[in-house]
Amino acid sequence: MELNYNSYLSSLEPDDVLELFEDHQLVKAKDMKHALNDSFGEPIQKRLVEHLNYRGIKTKGKQSVWLQEGVDCRILRAGVIGWQKGCLKVKVSVEFIPDEPESPLDDIRRDMEKYNS
Repeated sequence: MELNYNSYLSSLEPDDVLELFEDHQLVKAKDMKHALNDSFGEPIQKRLVEHLNYRGIKTKGKQSVWLQEGVDCRILRAGVIGWQKGCLKVKVSVEFIPDEPESPLDDIRRDMEKYNS
């Protein structure tokens, strides 16, 4: 299974470095991506199928179909006439959300809000 990385992470070069603040550990982007891709391979697909079967949702064919091609299905919604055909696909994405830099004007805005209230 291939993970979907947001635009920031997908633009990283293999030798770019991430610092994990928990342990102040430095990790190359390529090593982090390999670890994530390996983690979401066969074991997660197998667990998904096991949980679906446990809930009485029968699965046929390959386990990877839910995460790669998707499963053909159709949906009937309340208030809508007829069935909508489509595909149900489980997607996993990894995102990096940069912190917003604080603007020098933020202090002035806070002071103005205090003054006006």
